[in-house]
Amino acid sequence: MQYTSDPLTRYLHVTYPVPLWAPDAVTVCCSWSPPGRQTWQPANVHPLLSETGRRLASVADWQVWTSQGRLTERRAAGLRRTVVFNPYPDAQTDGRVEVDFRVQLLSPEGDHIATGQIHLQADNRDVVYLEDWSRVLQSGALSPGVMPAARCWRFATDLTPAVGATLGNALYGTSPPDCPLPQLTYPLDLHGPHAVFARTVIGGGAIRLRLSGDERTDLIRSAHPGEEVFWRWAAMDRQHLVLQQPHDYTGYQDAHLDYVKLVPMPPALVEEFEAWYSAPTDRLVVGYWEPYSWAFHSDIRDNPQHREPLAAYVEARVPVVDAQLGRGGMKVVYESRQVDQLLHATVGDPIGAVTRPTTDNVGRLQQYTNTLQTESRYARELGLQLFANFGASNCYPGTPLENDFSRAHPEWRRGHALRYEVPEVRQHMLGLYREALEIGAMGVSVDFGRYPQTVDRPETATEFLRQLRDLARACSRQRGAAVPVLVHFPAQGDTLCENFDYATWVREELVDYLCPAQHSRVYLFDLAPYVAAVRGSRCQLLPDVYGDSPALLLPGLFLSRVHALYEAGAHGVYVYQSDSPVVYGPPLERRCLRLIGSRLAVARWWAEEQQRQPGRSKGIYLTQTLHNRDRVRIWLEGVPEGEMELRLDGALVAQLAGPPYLLGDESALTDGLVAAGEHELAVRIRDGSGWLEQTFLITSP
Repeated sequence: MQYTSDPLTRYLHVTYPVPLWAPDAVTVCCSWSPPGRQTWQPANVHPLLSETGRRLASVADWQVWTSQGRLTERRAAGLRRTVVFNPYPDAQTDGRVEVDFRVQLLSPEGDHIATGQIHLQADNRDVVYLEDWSRVLQSGALSPGVMPAARCWRFATDLTPAVGATLGNALYGTSPPDCPLPQLTYPLDLHGPHAVFARTVIGGGAIRLRLSGDERTDLIRSAHPGEEVFWRWAAMDRQHLVLQQPHDYTGYQDAHLDYVKLVPMPPALVEEFEAWYSAPTDRLVVGYWEPYSWAFHSDIRDNPQHREPLAAYVEARVPVVDAQLGRGGMKVVYESRQVDQLLHATVGDPIGAVTRPTTDNVGRLQQYTNTLQTESRYARELGLQLFANFGASNCYPGTPLENDFSRAHPEWRRGHALRYEVPEVRQHMLGLYREALEIGAMGVSVDFGRYPQTVDRPETATEFLRQLRDLARACSRQRGAAVPVLVHFPAQGDTLCENFDYATWVREELVDYLCPAQHSRVYLFDLAPYVAAVRGSRCQLLPDVYGDSPALLLPGLFLSRVHALYEAGAHGVYVYQSDSPVVYGPPLERRCLRLIGSRLAVARWWAEEQQRQPGRSKGIYLTQTLHNRDRVRIWLEGVPEGEMELRLDGALVAQLAGPPYLLGDESALTDGLVAAGEHELAVRIRDGSGWLEQTFLITSP
């Protein structure tokens, strides 16, 4: 057995051999003891997995790994395997680790296979753990009352082990929805770059964190039991840690924080990270941004708050922000005088069990701030380009979102969508673009991808784009600078894709950025026709990659798709719902986007992924949502890509020669492949001379 200390996390990676005679599945039991005492305790461990594998692992798996020290290794006979051990807090005393570590290998029936033991030592005295939240500067904001207590922060020190707090203590905050708690400041006096991790307890809430010198906060929540979330690395000189209560569409939410860990980073490690995430850009990244969705979940009352999400786009290295200001036939979320603004209550898409969430948050955005004027100004200051994006049309008939134009002309609608073959409809939409350019937008963007029902035939979309190009040219002459036109439209195989004549758009120079979209169902469309269409033109091809779908889970499924698109000839990518990974998502997702402006960085990530695979614990992981249009997609750990078989309820339904690995294909023909109810899915992947096989229960609504 051998071990190393990871310089970023300070976890100990313990490597051990698996005997040649081991069965296909081996239970690995990990425990630790003070040296020589033989008082063995379960170790807080997890298998060696990629970031994608860790995200796809179930909460139940994490619970067993971290609290019982048990995991399963598959088809590992004759191999060396690695378990990742977090010694904090139980196996670490005054910053030092000196323990005996034991690995026991058992058969599935519980029979003994082998036992190994190694003495572990580590000096983590330079790592800072923030656990005592009574030390915040705002001591008057803490209450000793019994939880749950409204209108207070409480540093609870009497938590039972069942809660899962590391030392039996944690910070909680509770308030009425419209009454935020004061921010808390934990004083620091650190120097140099540190990696910062945070941990919350599952079900306890989340926390927003920033350093005192930052412009914005990040939402931190542990998705798995015992998980330390890697927030960021930063120079900590003259910084304090600031804690803020989360906010959602219903108001201010319960806050929670177990502890924060700060690990000093040597210069070589900082250089390694900066090299990964600061490679010179040679691919254009455009990020779709919805001020509506941001305001839906946030308490926006002042114009300077608009700078915060844009600063996140700078950090994510997304230079073009495509801001959707509204949809044809819908109240808009900018300071329009052409059409009515969304000034009061509105409804949103289902959130968990809430099928019709309602909020006043978006109305306040328009009551108190100027969205487009303010964001255009901040975008220029930050070196970004802000485009005015309008969804081609969704009128939301009969709801608070429907605007006066739609209500006045129901005869100009086709279902929920305005009919672009009607000249008055086109003029109405052109008026919105004209107004947006007058306010300060730097480019214009049409979203047909999500809203193709507006178009009845190819000539309709083409005629509208001719008129939009004329408008952009007139504005370009007036400004003395080009006003680009971007079009997001259904890719081949997607809904109504036949109505969008992209080859003509390129030939007539109607568009600067061509963005075939995977919105409805087709996440892995063929890029070749679009590469051919833009060849020899000035138009850049930016195929759509979805930023918040489990079909392209970040980082692995997402980056592998981006890698394939760059290899196929894309000039960059259009990240639909980029606000999810950039503004709202876990910090890992924003770091992922920092790579995609560089073809070299993405290729390097892919090569590193392939190089590290053989050392990882072998496993099959599924994306975790399934409904009519989504597909079960499969991520592999520790085994090379190759032949795969899928059996649904015992019947062979697919034999795949290689990736993409999914149940069914992307077309509507396999929408009904998985009937409603619970099913057994067996997945087998070729592994050397045998097969790695796992069985899952999947449920279709």
